[in-house]
Amino acid sequence: MKELKLEQSEGHSPALGSLKSDPAPNNKLRSGFAKVIAGGRIVRPDPNQSELVRMVTGSSDTYIKSGNSKTSHAIAVLESVTANLEAGIGLVDKQETALAKIGGKLSEIALVLNQTRSPRSTDKDRMESQSKFEVSRNQIRTISKETFDQTALFSIGPAKPVTIAVPTMNSWEGVSIDRVDLATPGLQTVDKGKVFGDGPGFFLDAGSIKKAFNEWRSLCIHNRLQWGLLVERLHGVTRSFDKFRKDRKWHVPSFSTKPQFGPLTRPNRNN
Repeated sequence: MKELKLEQSEGHSPALGSLKSDPAPNNKLRSGFAKVIAGGRIVRPDPNQSELVRMVTGSSDTYIKSGNSKTSHAIAVLESVTANLEAGIGLVDKQETALAKIGGKLSEIALVLNQTRSPRSTDKDRMESQSKFEVSRNQIRTISKETFDQTALFSIGPAKPVTIAVPTMNSWEGVSIDRVDLATPGLQTVDKGKVFGDGPGFFLDAGSIKKAFNEWRSLCIHNRLQWGLLVERLHGVTRSFDKFRKDRKWHVPSFSTKPQFGPLTRPNRNN
């Protein structure tokens, strides 16, 4: 199973009514995994279960019911890894869809900003543009709260990844999915901005909108790279699965027992 290599999110839920940064992000970044994908579901690891159950199968029944032979056990584990990678791809797919929606709302904000700058625009027109801006901004805030399998798609500031355990020849490695971090300067400026009026907020200009678009584009690229890495790992598992069915030479590797590294070998090293 030489193809079984690795690649690499508990997010901060945005406060109601704004994209608000967590005041103490370091508390969110303690050692250990916030969530893992096990048994095809995004879950919190259960410390009372074995590493294989809490980080791969999600249930001891998954492989116990498949039979007691090493072959049946190994097949059940590989099936669980496949389901976990597919769930990870589903998470990244939903992130991509949500990012596309945010991009559409940024386009709407750029349009209303241009309308307020038009020499033909009256104060009434500008007030209507401000109202349209607030609708689009609030929709971005709503999108930022979307979830997948009860797990936040986005974070506001640094957040732990969702981790998938993937076997290599003789160890387990961590494949992690990052939450999309919306705490970028441009997106935060748009969230706290305005296009017209005496209300609170920054007056937006073409430069601030351009910066938000550039940041959004970078988030989309990162998301797509994660999708490609997960698909690559899934294909590797599938190829190795086929080989295993023919020669039965692979054995389920043991988890690391080194406390300084945790149960997975150098998690996230390739992301």
